[in-house]
Amino acid sequence: MNEHVTDRLSAYLDGALNAGDLERVEAHLEVCGSCGRAYRELQTLQQMLRGLPEPAMPEGLTERVHWRLQRETARAPRRGALAWFAVRPPFRIALACATLLLILGLPTAWIADRLMPRETPLDTDAYVREYLVLSVDRPLGDEAAPTFVTSDTSTPESPRP
Repeated sequence: MNEHVTDRLSAYLDGALNAGDLERVEAHLEVCGSCGRAYRELQTLQQMLRGLPEPAMPEGLTERVHWRLQRETARAPRRGALAWFAVRPPFRIALACATLLLILGLPTAWIADRLMPRETPLDTDAYVREYLVLSVDRPLGDEAAPTFVTSDTSTPESPRP
């Protein structure tokens, strides 16, 4: 292995490498003396830093940080729930069109529905009843059928007197 792993040693020491990188670093540390020395130096440095006492917090630091955060928050522009429409003009146009469509479209559809006659679905029973009532005085056979039947038969014509 020619590639040194010094750039991944800190992550290795912190346990932040994935399984593949972890195996590569461990395998490289076994064969490379310079990377091994760098790793041992990092371990020593980490142990020395952990041995240092906790630094004392300056007095009033919490109040100053809190005051500064309030000042920054007051200076920042307030963004409402619909602020993302203000940044993106296409959304403003789409919102205006949708609003106009609702304002004009819904009443127009309601009026058109009120003014137009309502279509009733085809009631086949009522249609058959009406047909039967209207055809009571008509003969049952079709009037055109006898002419077709009689015209197809070949009967000798008798002379007319």
